[in-house]
Amino acid sequence: MALLGRRNQLRILRSAPPGFYLDGGPRGEILLPGRYIPPGAAPGGTIDVFVYRDSEDRLVATTEKPHAMVGEFAYLRVVSVDARIGAFLDWGLDKDLLLPTRERSGPLQPQGWVIVQVFVDERSDRIVASARLGRRLNLTPATYAEGQAVNLLI
Repeated sequence: MALLGRRNQLRILRSAPPGFYLDGGPRGEILLPGRYIPPGAAPGGTIDVFVYRDSEDRLVATTEKPHAMVGEFAYLRVVSVDARIGAFLDWGLDKDLLLPTRERSGPLQPQGWVIVQVFVDERSDRIVASARLGRRLNLTPATYAEGQAVNLLI
């Protein structure tokens, strides 16, 4: 089954003029546009892709890697701001990531930067961001071993 906002190993079902159609399980077929097809990929094989929604709400796959996936935190550049809708963030894909107005923690300016967590909005089933980190942080103490490598966002 294809997980929205995550990297997935999906089977290539068939080739068509717009690209490859991948097996998304219960989510149905997912298009991998032709510009993202790596050399040597063919129907019957599997491919590592990131699954998200395009501007028309269709599931689409890409071989590009976003700066953050669902559940992760990132420091992202603000591309544009719309007072009614929210801010649009550069997360490393062609389609910008929406930071809805209700999820902002303060004013934002184009070309500014903001720390967000990426999540799937339950109402719309879309990948969005939240800068309201206080309600998203896991406050359970972690159990690290001495010398263990960790990733930090300071």
